[in-house]
Amino acid sequence: MKSAQANPARQGNLGNPGNPDWWILISVIVLTAIGVIMVFSASQYFATYAPYNDSYHFLKKHSEAAALGFLGMYIAYKMKYEWYKKLSWVVFIPMILLLIFMAASTQIESIGGAQRWLQIGGQQFQPSELSKIALPLVLAKLFCSPGIDVKSFSKGFLPAIIITGGTAGLILAQTALSSSMVVAATGFLMMYCAGVRKRFLTGTLVLGAVVVVAAIIYEPFRVNRIMAYLDPWADPTGSGWQTVQSLLALGSGGLSGVGLGSGSSKLFYLPARHTDFIFSVLGEELGFLGCIFVIVVFVLFIWRGMLVAVKMPDKFGSLLALGIICAMSIQAFINLGVVSGLLPVTGVTLPFISYGGTSLAVCLTMAGMLLNLSRYVKEDAK
Repeated sequence: MKSAQANPARQGNLGNPGNPDWWILISVIVLTAIGVIMVFSASQYFATYAPYNDSYHFLKKHSEAAALGFLGMYIAYKMKYEWYKKLSWVVFIPMILLLIFMAASTQIESIGGAQRWLQIGGQQFQPSELSKIALPLVLAKLFCSPGIDVKSFSKGFLPAIIITGGTAGLILAQTALSSSMVVAATGFLMMYCAGVRKRFLTGTLVLGAVVVVAAIIYEPFRVNRIMAYLDPWADPTGSGWQTVQSLLALGSGGLSGVGLGSGSSKLFYLPARHTDFIFSVLGEELGFLGCIFVIVVFVLFIWRGMLVAVKMPDKFGSLLALGIICAMSIQAFINLGVVSGLLPVTGVTLPFISYGGTSLAVCLTMAGMLLNLSRYVKEDAK
């Protein structure tokens, strides 16, 4: 993708909005529908036991999150385009304050080794998910602001890296390395496409690698995950359990799967069956063909989103679309890499499909923003 800074035409008039990119909408609806079905299939068995005692428990919760997410999508789609610029800092600052609270509080419960969830009115909320909306908004706004020179260290790169590094660092402080990496990678790609000098970005990569290595060494459970990744079969009933069970589930599916609802991996064998490892259950029950179908729909969504980023007539919209599609595609890549054993086990959900109220609602809202932006792409460019 060429730098949005380098193309003067990107500063031009947007014109009147047209129709949205229907392929983006179709792919989002298909992925969300698959998610609702698979969450129920993956969770119904263990949800019948205490403390839930209701096989429909997670289906109900997930459906509520989907309804909230589609409302967020509709609002984001109908919002006037210029409001995205006006709301960038309004969204970003409260998000940063929430992340500071999460990092500083000693009352946050640790779940799965991470302190990501905030209890509000009996409901769990994950503030770090908001960064996937707030960071692309504020970076796109920053790179379009008067006085910003993306080629300058102090007037372009420095404020961008402070915003990106500060956000990623606060998420890392919640012991959420994977989410921090998604945010950092999104910011890095936005800086690259905005035209930040390569030598600045090279230094950022080196520093980022050092931080990741240090974060892994600092937490023993991360070291164990790396060792399990290198050879999960060395300890198949301990540190390698999740990876081994995920691979067994995927392998059991064969070409067409054992049938929807008939998988055995979800019967207390596979951890995080309805969240991080839902793709493993999908692979077992719908087989290789089901997996390929889901991946193709994701590729369609990413491709159409990148077209919006490339074809947007203005720089702000181009960078915003890029940030949105990067955040979701990086997250999907990490999740699929984990369940297939290509990456170490980490707590990243599969967008639109995994159970998780905040994640689903945020992803659908981001899709609504992308649909809004797609209305300004000329019909012959779609």
